[in-house]
Amino acid sequence: MSNIKYVLMAISICLSVFSSCLLRSFSNKKLASNSGDLFLFNAALSVVWAVVLGIWYLASSDSGASPMAFAFGAAYGVIMCAFLFTKTCSLGEGPVSLTTLIGSCAFIIATWFGVIYANEPPINAVQYIGMTLLIVSLILCINPKKSGEKLTLKWFAYAFAFFIAGGFLGIINKMFGKSDVSTEVNAMMLTASVVTAVLFAVVGFLFNKVTGKPTPTIQKGAWIYVIICGIASCLYQRLNVMLAKEILSVIFFPVSNGSMVLLSTVMGRIIFKERLRPMQIFGIFVGLIAIIMTGCSSLFYSLLGM
Repeated sequence: MSNIKYVLMAISICLSVFSSCLLRSFSNKKLASNSGDLFLFNAALSVVWAVVLGIWYLASSDSGASPMAFAFGAAYGVIMCAFLFTKTCSLGEGPVSLTTLIGSCAFIIATWFGVIYANEPPINAVQYIGMTLLIVSLILCINPKKSGEKLTLKWFAYAFAFFIAGGFLGIINKMFGKSDVSTEVNAMMLTASVVTAVLFAVVGFLFNKVTGKPTPTIQKGAWIYVIICGIASCLYQRLNVMLAKEILSVIFFPVSNGSMVLLSTVMGRIIFKERLRPMQIFGIFVGLIAIIMTGCSSLFYSLLGM
């Protein structure tokens, strides 16, 4: 794929940020009144995934599928549901900024897994510095001190589970990419979309029942977001599954996660008129340097004559 894989990664990042901006707009319109509504909304997104991937699967020249591809799809679906469930619970129990930061740092798990499991080249000194700077950048951009909420043990448990689930999403992508069924992406993701649709719907109804909330619903105004966000998220996740095989973990996971946060911060200023403090602007510049160091470490070594 040569350099085209980095173009595709950039497209994936842009689609992810586009989807996040739509979801932010959706949230601002308050079309989801409780957590059950949010889970049902994601169940509907998964149905859109299933439609897109089903058409893609039938139209592709390679329409075969093995039991292993279905198994990867089921695992991906379960982990995706766990990721959103722990994210929702974490946001409900503690500060949004710190929860987002913890979720963003899940790239650490996926990066190390790729190095160990896939026998990828070891992380070099420049990349260590780059990843450290990236975490500093995320802290500056997200500002975990902005919220004065008290941190509880319950929130810590949910946030830790959210961090682990985020890491496992990267792990399952890397494992699938290195497996013998890595060409059966459409079959794997089609299976995942069906599993997530069922799990999200079940969790949504159970969550509201346990918490005493009304039966979850999807309001009429939300359907346009379901369709557009469903297509966008399907495409960028489809690209991520494919790219996890082609790009080294130490480049793919930190650069993707970091870029999404940084670009989301910038788009928040442009689209939603969110005010950026000097520290956040400084954090964006630090993040850009960190991403360049992480993704282009060989260039730094050549400049230093090493």
